[in-house]
Amino acid sequence: MRSTRRLMAITTALVLVAVAGCGSDEDDASSDDGSGADALTVALLIGGPRDDGGFYQAMVDGLEDAAEADGAIEVTVIENIAEGGDAALESAVQNAAESGDFDIIVSHGFDLVPGVARYAPDFPDQAFVTSLPIDGADNVSVYLTAFEETGYNAGFLAAQGLLLSGAEGAIGFLGGPGLPFEDQAIFGFEHAVEDYAPGTEVISVFTGTFEDPQLAQESATQMFQQGVVSLWNQQAAGQSGVYQACAATDGVYCFGNSIYSESVAPDVVVASTVSDYGALAPLWFARVRAGEWTNDIDILNLANAGTGVTDATSAGEAALPGLQDAIDTFRDESPTLVVELMPVAEE
Repeated sequence: MRSTRRLMAITTALVLVAVAGCGSDEDDASSDDGSGADALTVALLIGGPRDDGGFYQAMVDGLEDAAEADGAIEVTVIENIAEGGDAALESAVQNAAESGDFDIIVSHGFDLVPGVARYAPDFPDQAFVTSLPIDGADNVSVYLTAFEETGYNAGFLAAQGLLLSGAEGAIGFLGGPGLPFEDQAIFGFEHAVEDYAPGTEVISVFTGTFEDPQLAQESATQMFQQGVVSLWNQQAAGQSGVYQACAATDGVYCFGNSIYSESVAPDVVVASTVSDYGALAPLWFARVRAGEWTNDIDILNLANAGTGVTDATSAGEAALPGLQDAIDTFRDESPTLVVELMPVAEE
């Protein structure tokens, strides 16, 4: 465990998924749905299952929702690719590009980046989306998450757990491996706590993994024993263990990290942060249709509603009266919030 009353100076690593390429030869095809927009096809490559209740499902749902709203987009999801190892991940990118079937290939996750880096230069007219910038590939466009803002959203929520309950104690941040984007998140988290609950101690724990429910449960339990009253977690599969610890501890308030967190523990999760991967999809569709695809960098943030918070859950409304009003006010202010970015280390 480490107290997080610190200003970290490490290289800022805005990370997540990307976009790229010029449209295929079929870009001139018109939609037959009456919308008048060019019909497009999109391949979404993911290492895990589409219904994981987290990282992968958020992209699937966001992209499919954006496609439905557009009315002229067909999305093909190719899932569980990582089961075949690194070779399968690279082959999936190659096969999608070689097929010529897709106007945009979205490769969601760090494990697919090497395949995009290897094959994108061989298909300069193919639009790719991936999780990290790739040198020498003008057809690979990237989107990043402003993780300081994600952390700020989380810090706002966690502060409400303390303020609205009237309890005294610390606010907790439970992370995973301690990756650079987690450091960005906790930087924003601390700033939000200071803005909404000045002087409150922030305690952070990094378990070393996002995927171990037992370890997450043990870590959350220890944090409660050390005085944490309100807790946000950045766990994936491990979040179920966090909520088990919450359920077993009286007088604590726990917040989730996606729209799916409530379904994991509906009697425990009081509200969650969210990232909407579909917020940038209309930009991708428009660029392909206009023949203006380049190596753009787009950022999910508060201003474009790419990051945000959910409504209070039923459990949240019962446990923390006034939480929904606080969330509504926060949302009204979010488009004009200026969240400080973590300083970049000087080499």
